[in-house]
Amino acid sequence: MSIPNVRASGCPLSLACLLLVAGVLVGCDEETVGPETRGTLTGTVESAETSAPIPRANVTTSPPTQSVLTAEDGTFSLDNIPTGNYTVTASKSDFGSRSVTVRVEEGQTSNASILLEPENSAESDSLSAQVTNWFNDRINRDSTGADSVFVDVEYRAENVGEGAITRYKVFFKIETADDGTFRFEAERDSLAEGEADLGGFRKYVRSEAQSVEVSDTFIESAGSD
Repeated sequence: MSIPNVRASGCPLSLACLLLVAGVLVGCDEETVGPETRGTLTGTVESAETSAPIPRANVTTSPPTQSVLTAEDGTFSLDNIPTGNYTVTASKSDFGSRSVTVRVEEGQTSNASILLEPENSAESDSLSAQVTNWFNDRINRDSTGADSVFVDVEYRAENVGEGAITRYKVFFKIETADDGTFRFEAERDSLAEGEADLGGFRKYVRSEAQSVEVSDTFIESAGSD
């Protein structure tokens, strides 16, 4: 009587076990990852003194999503953004900036109401400046090294006073995730009464920017000494 060869039957059994384990692992990955959930964030920006809507106020979020300007009725909308907790910041020349915390849920619309306190400034009576858009640009020129992070900023400046502006400066404050505050100064020439100017700049900031806002303005007019 011969003894059965157990090796021949053992190979298919081992292969079947491996395939079963691989199938379980793949199934776990599919269940764990899943699609990214998204929702909508809307809101209003108003004056804390008069409750009047504030148009063209700059609205940003942290973590960063989009940078938008409020409409004429002070409203804004950030559509199809990832769910989670956000710090929403509104700012505009002649007003102090303010932040509120909002949670965005999947498939739902969350609302933020932001009240800005007016600020008195002699120079801001003639020049209005605000950030209109900004985004982070991460560049890795060498795959073995760390990424370089730049922030690209677009802004709008308008002569809202009486008479021409011969020279002006706009000062920006950039808050980053890991490296504190960066500052930038943009200088431009001549704005006629009622004229608006669009500008932009690119700055190296080491880690991703979380917010960008105008911190101050300076002007020289025809009548300045």
